[in-house]
Amino acid sequence: MTPPAEARTSSVAALGAIVSGALILQIAATIVNTVIPLKMALAQKAPLLIGLVGSAYSVGFLAGCFIIPAFIRRVGHIRAFAVFAALQAVLTLSFGQTPIDIWGLSRLGMGFAGAGHAICIESWISGQAKAGQRGRIFGLYQIINRLALIGSQIGVGYVAMQSSEIFLFASAAFSLALIPVGMTKARGPESGAVISVRLNTIWQYAPAAVIGCLYVGLMGGALSNVAPAYGILIGLDQKWAILLTAGIQIGALVLQWPLGLLADRVESRKIMLSATASVVLCTLALGVVLWFALPHSRFWLFGLFALIGAGSMPIYTVAVAHAYFRLGRERALGLSAQLLFLWATGSAIGPLVSTAFMQVIGPQGMLIYLGLLSAATGVYLAFRLRRNPPSANPFGERPATAPTIPDVSPSGRSQGGK
Repeated sequence: MTPPAEARTSSVAALGAIVSGALILQIAATIVNTVIPLKMALAQKAPLLIGLVGSAYSVGFLAGCFIIPAFIRRVGHIRAFAVFAALQAVLTLSFGQTPIDIWGLSRLGMGFAGAGHAICIESWISGQAKAGQRGRIFGLYQIINRLALIGSQIGVGYVAMQSSEIFLFASAAFSLALIPVGMTKARGPESGAVISVRLNTIWQYAPAAVIGCLYVGLMGGALSNVAPAYGILIGLDQKWAILLTAGIQIGALVLQWPLGLLADRVESRKIMLSATASVVLCTLALGVVLWFALPHSRFWLFGLFALIGAGSMPIYTVAVAHAYFRLGRERALGLSAQLLFLWATGSAIGPLVSTAFMQVIGPQGMLIYLGLLSAATGVYLAFRLRRNPPSANPFGERPATAPTIPDVSPSGRSQGGK
């Protein structure tokens, strides 16, 4: 039976509202994520403190994953989105009013609100999109989201950093994200039960997916929260330090779609192994460039960091595809929630460990961290490739269920549900 035109229009309107709000949020969040490590590095704060502030966001994100689903079920997606946007706006203003040494407290709160937005946005899109279009809509959303991220990073370098009101600008952007969501007449998706997947089940049937998601979190946490400071510490000016970070996202954008398509045709662990090996080679090449002070070193840095982003960030998509193949797509949301939990755990640890390397070794400890992590991941994946994988989908066939708010509890139990 064909759905009525009014229902189709409502679904499109709801998707347009949440995607528009999400893109404005991305711009605001990218400004804050880029400016904070830059300002801390320019203030000559210790690398370990920069890492602690970066990790605070991910710790708050993890806490939000436990608490927020029940809150969204109680108040609905639109009200929850508004609450989290207001919280982000207020906390962003606090950076201009508080000492740098306690910025970690504000980042903790922003991570909590960021988890709320992530759960609202992904469950909203999943609930409004048709089953046959959900993958394409998510893929398009991720591409547009990353383009907004890159554009806002470059904008920080060439426009916003010239202003002393940068945090006021970001706070205003968080507030503007409320407008498209608040003006929609469409209802948010209904919240129902969640089909759960335990972490130990994922480890039993898809350990490479677990390692892959942790790897992306460990890499991404360092590349997103520490790379701008790394650029300053090795002598780059503010614009080139930001371009260095933007290069990481550009590389990830270029390979995001091709690696996702390749994951449907080639053994996922081989793709992840090749990608991590490329990151190891790039870190070695960066060491050579910096050790011998090669001409045009800034362009070498930009290009090689872009390749590092291309070889590390898109692995999350490949790891998710690997997990779906092993455990079955009928548990997609519960599985995705647990993989998101793994990624967030890595994101909390990555900035702290990478800056600890920098604190002990110097700025190039960042490259050592990236290279060692990628090498260790590659060794594990090579080991897994030598073993026969367990049979896929241990749960058997189950009836399809409507998309709901993800359960991100590491125990696999629904949070706030019955």
